[in-house]
This record gives sequence, C-alpha cells and structure tokens, in this order.
Amino acid sequence: MRHILVAFALLSSSAFGASVTETTGRMEINWSTLRIRFFGEAKPGVETMEALRDAEKKAWQDGLTYANDAVRNLHIAANEAHVSDTEKLAAQARDAAKHVATSTFSYNTTYFHDGTVRVHLENHLAKAIESSVIRFRQKEAAETTAMQHSGVVFVADKAMKPRAAYRVVDETGAVLFDVRDMAAEAYKKNLMGRWFKRPSPSELHDAVGASPLKVPAAVAGDGVLTVSKADWDKALDGHKSLLVNGLIAVALP
Repeated sequence: MRHILVAFALLSSSAFGASVTETTGRMEINWSTLRIRFFGEAKPGVETMEALRDAEKKAWQDGLTYANDAVRNLHIAANEAHVSDTEKLAAQARDAAKHVATSTFSYNTTYFHDGTVRVHLENHLAKAIESSVIRFRQKEAAETTAMQHSGVVFVADKAMKPRAAYRVVDETGAVLFDVRDMAAEAYKKNLMGRWFKRPSPSELHDAVGASPLKVPAAVAGDGVLTVSKADWDKALDGHKSLLVNGLIAVALP
C-alpha cells in the first residue's frame, strides 16, 4: 500500500504542478502555502509515559530554540534591501523570532524506535518576514467592486528564486508594482502572493480565485519581472485593487 501511495504522490506532483519550497537546515519554507515548518527533538532517559511527555516538552523547546536563529536570519534576508539601519533590522528580526515562538503550533509528533521524540512545528511565513521598515502607501485593503477577474497571476518565462518582495518593471526599467504598492494588512496576510511550479487550476483557484488575470512576465534578474507597459495598462485597467490586496500568484515553468 505504501508503494501505491508514493507513486500517486509523484504522479500528482508531475501532472498537476508542485509546491515551491526551500529547505535550510531543519526549516522548510513553502512559498505555495506561505507556511514555515521546522522540528525539535529530545530523547527520554527511560521509556515511560511521563518521560515521553517530558521529552515532548523538551522537543518543543528544542524546536523553538532552533527557530529563533532561523527566523532571525530569514527576516534579515527578506528585509535588508529595505533598510540601511542594521541595528534596527536586527531588533526587528528578534521581534519576529519572538512572534513566531509565541504563535507556533505542532501538527504532528513522531516517536522513533531509539526513543527519540520529534515534534513537528508550523507557522505562517509572513509572521517571520513582516516588518515595519517597509513604507506601505496604504494600510488597509482596497475596496473591490464587481470585476471580471478574481486575482492576478504573473506567468514567469523561466525559473526564479521565490521572494517575499519583488518588483514588476516595464521595458525601460520603470517600476510598475512593488511591495510598497500593497496594503500593509494584505502583505501581512499574503506577502506579495503565493508561488507555484506549473500550477493546476485548483491550486490557482485557492490562491487567486476562479477567474484570475494572467500576465506574461520575463524574469529580468533576482526579484525582477518585466512586463509590457502597454499590456500592463490594458490588462490591469480596473483591477489594481487585486494587487493592493495581495490576490497574486507567481507561476513558474
């Protein structure tokens, strides 16, 4: 039965797209679900129920201790382009680590044959990345009226490294859309959208609704997408609030 299930998982990934994930040490960053996962471990001295419960608590603490440094590094990497005050950035990274520590939850516990207890932990990626150093042009999400489209999908022409914040520019390099154009509350919830590799319609539906607007984009560098200015103006006419509200996905080939 196990072999059948594994084969189905691989077929599903190939046929219907795949999550965009990065793994560093114990931490997995899933840019498709905007979640971070990590784990902690401990080993009881004796195999009793009380010892296992104690080991589980220690595994929790081990995971949070690991995440403290991992989240700080993740926060700094995501925000160092927005601030030159390194002390302020370091302070905000420490705050982000505390925020993650106090809101993390466990989604599974594994008990190994050698007695090791592993607690699997999870949190929202935005909690590790959001920062007050970004100066948003508006705080609250924009009002939406009846629209033809439910979200925006940037269809990249080649692979690129996923990022919490990227720029969309025209042929001359002029910025058409960046993180500051979003509403602060939308960024805290969605960042600048979710990332997918060859996404299926159902995956896009979850991220950007049933009728997303698809915008072809050329990868022009690290964190830069280039689109035609004429196509941009025509496509986004009346739909800018979708960008402001973070109803965005990036589709990679």
